[in-house]
Parts: sequence; structure tokens; C-alpha cells
Amino acid sequence: MGASLNLILPTSWASLTDKQLLMVYGLFARDLSAPEVKTLCLMKWNKLEVLNEHPKNTFLVKRGKQKFYLTSSQIQAATSTLDFLDSFPPEPIRLARIGRHRALPADFEGVPFEKFLYSDNLYAGFLHTKSYNLLLQMAQVLYDSDNIKPSQAQLVSVFYWFASLKQYFARLFPHFFQPMTADNGNLLGRSDNLFEQLRDSTNAQIRALTGGDITKEPTIKQLDTWRALTELDAQAREAEEYRKASKS
Repeated sequence: MGASLNLILPTSWASLTDKQLLMVYGLFARDLSAPEVKTLCLMKWNKLEVLNEHPKNTFLVKRGKQKFYLTSSQIQAATSTLDFLDSFPPEPIRLARIGRHRALPADFEGVPFEKFLYSDNLYAGFLHTKSYNLLLQMAQVLYDSDNIKPSQAQLVSVFYWFASLKQYFARLFPHFFQPMTADNGNLLGRSDNLFEQLRDSTNAQIRALTGGDITKEPTIKQLDTWRALTELDAQAREAEEYRKASKS
């Protein structure tokens, strides 16, 4: 037991393999605490098995035929490498497949705007209701299949994918994706007419892009999501500049 123990851990969301992502989302689905999740990842990814707990917060662990003592402080120091799990991915991350079904591009580049609008409404609905059926519907859109049968961990992965996508878009299109308060229509702040708000929001975005010409609506819905959001962000910026100018 005098041999040294080298621990190797990923240092970012982007460095996780699909297998590691699925394990993380499975642990999240069990509603474990952050330290528990990180410790279990540390043990699993380094093929460690806890044999016994000893006094002074010391643990006897095994890897292969070798045995080592680890203190709780050493475990905490090692798992700090996984602190990135405490936040959503800074860029959209998703499982490449669920079963035989392939995912859409993680960043939605090249994805029809209609799919983004539909997914965004389902995502907002999930935040409001916590209904996993809405995550299932999101999985059907994001993996382009009505026959997909995701596990609980895979449904959690769908939520994390879209949450990270929305944060990513908020940085890329800051004028369009602005935080709202309960006073100006925060979806989570008003429970009585959520789905009316979602419908109105979708219609407003389409009207902004068509200029009120309904004959353009089918084309707009098939527009690349990035192209549509670029235009909406430009319109929001121009409206903001106009408001500022009118007040001066």
C-alpha cells in the first residue's frame, strides 16, 4: 500500500465522453448532492472501490490489486477538478445519440427556426410545470424521431443541452435574449396564462421576421436558426437605440 495513486479527471464539460455525460446525468436524475456526484465520478472514472472507512475520515480504497488510503480532504481536493459540473456547460453539449437516433447539431446551426421555436416553448413549459413528458417531446424534436425512448438520465441530458444552448445564445444575441421580470412577462412569474404567452411570443417573432406578410411564414419557419436569431437581434438592437434616442 506504499505505491502512489494517480487520479485522472476531465477538466471541462467539453472533455467528457458521451459515456461520462450519461453517468453524470444519471446521477443528477437521482437528485444527489454535488459532492456526492463528484465523488462517485472520481471513483468510477478512476476504477476505485471503497473497502472500508477508518477513523479520522480515512478510507481504504482498491484499484486492481493495489490498495491505498485516502483522506476525505484528499478526495475533496481531487473532486474540485469537477467543479465545472456545478454550472451549465458554457457551450451547448449533448449526447450524440439516444439509441439509434442522432441528435441535431448541438449549437442549432443549420437547424430550421421552426424546430427551435417548438423546442423553446417545450423548454419553457418544462421550467413551469416540471413535466417530464415535455422533455420527452423535446427529445423527439432534438433527435428527430417520434419513436425515441429516452431513459431518465437521457431526459436530463435534453434539459441540460437546451439550457446551455439558451445561455449560449444569450451571449451571442444579447439584444434579443434579455432577462425579463415578472412585471414584463416573465414566463415563470405568471402561471395563469403561460401557454398564451408562449403562443404570443412565437407569433411575435414570426411577425417580426415576415414584416406582417403571412405568405413569407413557411419560408421563415425553415430559415436557419442562427440567421433568424441574427435578424431578430439586429431588430431588437435597433429598437433599443430608437428608444434611447427618443428619450434624449
